[in-house]
Amino acid sequence: MKRTILLALSLLTFASLVASAQANSSSGIVTISYRLSHPHWIASNKLAVWIENAHGAFVKTIFATDFMARRKGYIKRPQSCPEWVKASGLANLPDASINAISSATQKPGPIELSWNCIDANGKSVAPGVYTYKVEGNISWEKRVLWDGKIDVGSKPSTSTGTPTYIPDSARTAGTILTEVRAKFRPSP
Repeated sequence: MKRTILLALSLLTFASLVASAQANSSSGIVTISYRLSHPHWIASNKLAVWIENAHGAFVKTIFATDFMARRKGYIKRPQSCPEWVKASGLANLPDASINAISSATQKPGPIELSWNCIDANGKSVAPGVYTYKVEGNISWEKRVLWDGKIDVGSKPSTSTGTPTYIPDSARTAGTILTEVRAKFRPSP
């Protein structure tokens, strides 16, 4: 009898812990979209997309161009997406992690990338507001950094990013990214 009661209490405790963990994590998909152009000059077309939490801490890289990440182009050209290089800790990442996030330069046109609300350590993120960032090199040190906030939780949400040109003269240097947006769709 005591064993049955202890077993029942253990099962209830376990079920309660599982329910609590599910309530404190988010499931769903964030889709980040943008329109990509290719400036046709040297030291351009480097791109990184990543997520940060409400406190500005790095959560996960969604995409980075192969030259800059896997082939270590950020060392040859330190102007290559320096915000992302610093935020992601790229210099200290193992090769397997870099290979998982880097890919060939995307073709011009509309692009959609998805984030499954899992952090870089493979854990579901807590519900809350997250910042998505898209950084692109226009030419050498001239770049644009788009960012926006997206609410990840139990309801769908949408957001439009805002560009910052670095330095300000990059605003007239050409176009690499426009129409940066995000939408969150919770799991059914």
